Amino acid sequence: MPSSKTRIAVVGGGVAGLVIARHVVAKLNSYNLVLFEQTDHIGGTWVYTDETDVDKHGLLIHSSMYKNLRTNIPKEVMAIPDFPFQDLGGPSFIHHSLIKKYLMSYAKHFNLYPYIKLNTLVKRVEPETINGRTLWMVTYESLETKTETTKIFDAVVLCNGHYTVGRIPHIPGIESFRGRCVHSHQYRVPEVYTGKKVCILGASWSGIDIAMEVLQYADKVYLSHNLPEQLKSKISSNLEQKPGVQSIQGNIFTFRDSSTVEVDDFIFCTGYKFTYPFMSAKVEIRTDDDHVEPVYKHLVHMDYTNLFFMGLPAMVIPFPLFHIQAQYILGVLEDRIKLPSAQQMREEYEIEKNSLLDKGIPLRHINKLKDRQWAYYDQLATAANVTGFLPVVKKVMTHVLQMREVDFTTYKNYQYRIIDSENFSVSYCKPC
Repeated sequence: MPSSKTRIAVVGGGVAGLVIARHVVAKLNSYNLVLFEQTDHIGGTWVYTDETDVDKHGLLIHSSMYKNLRTNIPKEVMAIPDFPFQDLGGPSFIHHSLIKKYLMSYAKHFNLYPYIKLNTLVKRVEPETINGRTLWMVTYESLETKTETTKIFDAVVLCNGHYTVGRIPHIPGIESFRGRCVHSHQYRVPEVYTGKKVCILGASWSGIDIAMEVLQYADKVYLSHNLPEQLKSKISSNLEQKPGVQSIQGNIFTFRDSSTVEVDDFIFCTGYKFTYPFMSAKVEIRTDDDHVEPVYKHLVHMDYTNLFFMGLPAMVIPFPLFHIQAQYILGVLEDRIKLPSAQQMREEYEIEKNSLLDKGIPLRHINKLKDRQWAYYDQLATAANVTGFLPVVKKVMTHVLQMREVDFTTYKNYQYRIIDSENFSVSYCKPC
């Protein structure tokens, strides 16, 4: 007899995959779950490896974690709402290894491991219409036995991450550069840049973070970016800000202000591409310009409302966001959340997109929610009838961003304490 339970396939065992699994596992009378993870660990990008190219199975290294990375969000607001971090003392911005331990504890606490297939590569996700319903044929391969299997699912949740395939803009003359050239995806340790002249392209979170590490060893760091203003922090004397790189000839870099410098090593901190290599061509997914369409509420495919994308928004507080997204997904599957028609979703989406474009936000930045994140959390939480973000979270993040603006070399030295839903305390910890 066919099961009456809804069969859910989750692609990816990073934070988003674990969070949706936790909510599905809480309702095993209604659901069957399989979570597919291609590596031998849960944790996604939080699993550090010295490797930078391909893994033992010849697959691209998934994680972009570098050795010294600390979070850029305080653990007090970064935590998954139903699983707080242990109080560790010291600054709130913690080393990535503690996040990995936290995620392993989360998976154990909610008994997720029995539903996770490690070392399993999803090769194809294909929609099939059966008796008027869209079902999903998921073909996967055991990387250890090389056996391939296809199973049918009622819904698919894509949690395959966004930090694996680096976006590298073409710069005229780049092929003539003879120095070391990597994307931040391959960056691991700063010591290899000792005594070098290094150009870092991009001044978002990772660009600044990596520049702060490299300048401790490099002879000179040129932080190249097209931000409208120079970064104002108290920067080391061996760091110089430059506009974007216009062209390269050998080791000579020419910037957009026509100035030139000699460079030994080049690091692209230019973001990542969204990729869904396993998805059937029957399913329209446009990922050009760092933007995924047609997706409603950054979450639901407009033509296939049992296909979900977790983790598309950037410049957000990701772990608690996944907690709300997961409950929204189950609300859709349980028909508690009534979605508009495909045409209505498209119309609503186009109005919002055009409004943002008219405000001067380029397409590639639409998923960077920034100040729009708070309304987004509230929308999803209200629709799913679950608790949204407490007001104190926004207050803490406002303080973090203010401290980062004052001095991005010291903002991670603060310790935050949540007092209640509205209030927090903060103190400065001297670095060790």
